[in-house]
Amino acid sequence: MTTYHELLGTTEYSTTSDIKKRYKLLSHRLHPDKSGSVILMQLISHAYNEVLCGNGNKHCELIHINHDKILLTKKYAEKLKQELELQKIDNIELEKQILELRKKLDHQSCENKRLTETLEREQRKNIVSTVMPYENKAKEKRYRIIKIGLAISSVALNIGLVAAITLLNSNDTKKITSKIESRLIEPVVTPQKVAVEERIPPKAKLTTHRSLELTQVVGEWSLFQPIDQPPYIAIRNQAGSYIVQRCDLHFYYYANMTQQRTSLPANLRFMHQQQNFLVYSIDYGIGSERDHWVNSQSIKINREYFSNKSFLNSNEVLQQYCGRG
Repeated sequence: MTTYHELLGTTEYSTTSDIKKRYKLLSHRLHPDKSGSVILMQLISHAYNEVLCGNGNKHCELIHINHDKILLTKKYAEKLKQELELQKIDNIELEKQILELRKKLDHQSCENKRLTETLEREQRKNIVSTVMPYENKAKEKRYRIIKIGLAISSVALNIGLVAAITLLNSNDTKKITSKIESRLIEPVVTPQKVAVEERIPPKAKLTTHRSLELTQVVGEWSLFQPIDQPPYIAIRNQAGSYIVQRCDLHFYYYANMTQQRTSLPANLRFMHQQQNFLVYSIDYGIGSERDHWVNSQSIKINREYFSNKSFLNSNEVLQQYCGRG
């Protein structure tokens, strides 16, 4: 037989602090929360109390009883497992029954909705049937009132026509009508004829452009004496354009249309188109005066170069022909 000291692991000479430390150690290891046992924890606590009371050398008689309790707890656990399994089976059957009841409830709710819809339709029909007679009666009353109003208005119109006819036949109405006619009649004014002078538009002046005699000589001033116009001097460049000076001593630029450029200098003023040329007047700047041609070997006009070869002699001859020499 084991004693309480042997069960707790203490001796007769161990102090209370040692007993407490030993109890704490065993309880920490054998506690049910620490994967221990309830019965062992009860035995240790019972032995701890007996040792503190001075009964540590007594034999522990509760071991056999506790062993029987352990056996009883095992049997009870097996019974509990069996009961749990049976309870699970019952729960499954109950769940099936609950599902069937839910299906029945859904079906019943659908039928209830149908019934409510049919009831609402019947109620609407009843309301319409009760309201329609009143509406028909109101319409009939309106039609009657309209008919009576039309009859009264027709009678009033007839009375008014009779009264108007009687007034027209009376003398007073004749006087009134004569006065109105005298005011309405007005003398007719005959329109007078107004003499309108016809203005004949003036004839447009015909502008005759002086023709240009073409030459094959390039880079030299020459004198030209056409039959139907005054003489002039001119020079041709390699591009086929001309610079012309006439008796007014003004210079003109005859641009060859095949060599025409998009942009022109500001000192060139367009005059007209003649033959295959666009005629420009050189109003100012380089090439517009006699001294420019005398004092320079060549002059650039509209990106084309013209020489001054024989210009001085040709200009003097032109002035003699034009009576300016």
